[in-house]
Parts: sequence; structure tokens; C-alpha cells
Amino acid sequence: MVSRRKTNISVLGSYSASKEEMALAYSLGKSLANFPFNIISGGQKGVMLDLCRGAYEHRTYDEGCACTIVGILPYSDFEKANPYIDIVIPSGSAALQNILVPASGDLVIAIGGSAGTLAEISFAWQRGKKIALIGETGWAKKLAFTRLDDRRKDSLPHFENVEDVISWIKSELVEIKPLI
Repeated sequence: MVSRRKTNISVLGSYSASKEEMALAYSLGKSLANFPFNIISGGQKGVMLDLCRGAYEHRTYDEGCACTIVGILPYSDFEKANPYIDIVIPSGSAALQNILVPASGDLVIAIGGSAGTLAEISFAWQRGKKIALIGETGWAKKLAFTRLDDRRKDSLPHFENVEDVISWIKSELVEIKPLI
């Protein structure tokens, strides 16, 4: 039987994001809206809010499917999720959230980012996840084209725009097709 599991795209980024980071997040969400993906984030404000809002506002249900927006919260309750989340998972711990969000992704994308994003990138690296960096700020810029350690031979690709990230996703997941 062929798997019907949607591809998981985990997106990392700061709660206190810059305007540039939030604009990139919104554009990425908009671009991912009509792929059959689960878009996974920390489900709060900043990068997470604008990512989810972009996907929510631009998805259509042509051919019966679009992205599903998942938020893995550091809190113990559902009510602290941003309003654009389809599935809320309250982890009850910021440290646990920083493991679950990158661990859940088939692919991981980091936009800018502060210390929490750095922890998530490091965890994704240790787990062997494919990681892309985008933006001219934060850890995404500082880690561009580097190897975090010797456990892997690849380096972290860095992209300046969302279109290039979407091309990277397509190259990593040859079988995906947009629904519209």
C-alpha cells in the first residue's frame, strides 16, 4: 500500500522576529499553502504567526486538499495558539517544543532566528534532517553555508528569497506537486 502521509515541513523562527523575518514567513506560508504538506511551527507569534497566516489566507481546497497548519506550543493549553492553526499540540515545555518542531519535519526551514531557533537547527542537524536557511538576519544568516560539526558532510544551504526555498523543497521532494 502506498503511504498517504503528508510531507511535514517544519519552519523555525523567532517569537520576536524582525519585520523582514515576518515578511519572509508570510511569503513562505503563502507559497506552501497549496501543497499537500503539514506546515509545522511553534504556533505562537512572530515568524510562526506570519507563516501560519500566509498559509491560512492563501490556501484553496481545489481537488479537495491543501496544507494543514500545525502548531506545537511550549504551553500546556490550547488557547495560546495563534488563530491560524488547524492542529494544536500543547507540549507544556519550551525545551520539548524546541525538539519536537524540528524532529517532526521531513524538511526544516529556518528564518532568521534567536537562541531557540539555534537550538532547533542544532537538533535538526543532529537528527540528519535536511535544513534550509533563509533571511539576512539571525542564525539563518550566521550559519549560512556552514557545517555545524563533523557528523555530516553537507553544509547548511542559505537562500535569499522564498522562491529559491520552494525550488529547494521541490528538488528534495521530487514527487510533490502543487494542488492548484
